[in-house]
Amino acid sequence: MNKESVTDKAHRYLTEGRVVVSFAAPGVVNATVRGDADIHEVTYERGGWHCTCPARGRCAHLLAVGLITAPTTVRYGQQRVPAGSTW
Repeated sequence: MNKESVTDKAHRYLTEGRVVVSFAAPGVVNATVRGDADIHEVTYERGGWHCTCPARGRCAHLLAVGLITAPTTVRYGQQRVPAGSTW
């Protein structure tokens, strides 16, 4: 059996309703993600993401929250479109 990719797992968490964003404002996000074994806190502040899970680097919890709070930067690795931009 193939191991589920981080991206596939993040999408599964979203479709199964496992992500709860408790606060989101420009530059700050607080969320909870129910993973396969535990519940993890995910935060974004001061330009960096943090998750309480033991994984190193990009985990499915961070990606799931990022996909719904910062979809352009997390999904495509592009900068956000500035406010007032026409594109």
